[in-house]
Amino acid sequence: MANGSNRSRGVSLSNRRSFLGTVGAAGALALAGCSGLGGGDGADPFDDYGPQAAAVSASAVSWDDLGDLEGELTIYSGRTRDQIDPLFAAIEDEYDGFTINRDYDGNAEQLNKINEEGQGSPADIFYTQSGGALASLKQEDRVRTLPDDVVDAVSDTYSDPDGTWTGASGRVRSIQYNTDLWEGGAEALPADIMEYATDERFEGIISTRPNSGTFRSFIIAMIELEGEEATREWVRGMVDDQNATLYSSGGDQAQNVADGNQAVALGNNYYAARVLNNDPDTPLDLAFTDGDAGCLFNVSGVGILDSSDRPNLAAEFTRHVLAAEGQEFFVNTNGEYPVLDGVDYVGDLPSLSEINPPEFDLNALADVERAVDLLRDEGMTV
Repeated sequence: MANGSNRSRGVSLSNRRSFLGTVGAAGALALAGCSGLGGGDGADPFDDYGPQAAAVSASAVSWDDLGDLEGELTIYSGRTRDQIDPLFAAIEDEYDGFTINRDYDGNAEQLNKINEEGQGSPADIFYTQSGGALASLKQEDRVRTLPDDVVDAVSDTYSDPDGTWTGASGRVRSIQYNTDLWEGGAEALPADIMEYATDERFEGIISTRPNSGTFRSFIIAMIELEGEEATREWVRGMVDDQNATLYSSGGDQAQNVADGNQAVALGNNYYAARVLNNDPDTPLDLAFTDGDAGCLFNVSGVGILDSSDRPNLAAEFTRHVLAAEGQEFFVNTNGEYPVLDGVDYVGDLPSLSEINPPEFDLNALADVERAVDLLRDEGMTV
């Protein structure tokens, strides 16, 4: 393929292969702390919403410093089982008296279920793949204000400034490409996401994944930054002009690029990171657009439901997700970015300082249905 005149903010991954080991060693930690978090032990679950031992902080505490987890939590997860269940299992393994009741489904399905169940919902926590879904629950007044230490630990860039939800890990929209099939590398890829729907070089060789919560958030961000009509034109261009392949799985999409079945893909950075972690020599690399929705920084995050009768236990669980072991899991195993200043990103991907995500209030992503309707109207569905 011919080189393009536009230059992306591509950062080659070929020399960035030094992932840390996975967090499987977390099971060997000897954890200590205080009990009495409510939920099944007869204690008043509302009498103390603060930390049971150490407070979580931006400098990252250890699970050793936090309070013990005892009782049961029900978590509705919009993240897929493979992305988050290993962390849930690692936390359960540390506490004999702690159990997580998991409910896995898509973000939209979980939101609908929470709203339909109302105050009778059995869920204590909503764990989502996109800040937009949490912002939607905030609009419905379905999430509690988090404890002060949790709110203070995570920057407003990665959480709700009003403290009703917090990011737990971060990801960036990216351009995945096969280094054997795409000539010119990152330098030949446009820096403007809008060009991917109009540049004839991408016809028949580009893909995306419209059914994911983060893609829908990307569409909402594009509407906010570019306008609704321009966004509709972009979607139409991808469908009608580029004949984009539409995947239902981000992992399958990234693997197909690595396998040479797809030359270029629009997707979250961490799917490519996980492929590279398994096979550092695979012909897969990433580039990033510049300051637009194409490199939106979004978060997977946590909200404690207003109907939960175990808010103390839910809060202490959230501290474990934000502690060093939780943050390192996201970096090492999932290829995501930490949301705490005290946890360094060490991995295949460029640091956030090497790319240029747009400044964006993630609460603006709340109107998920607007994106669903637009994609349905323009024929981008799987």
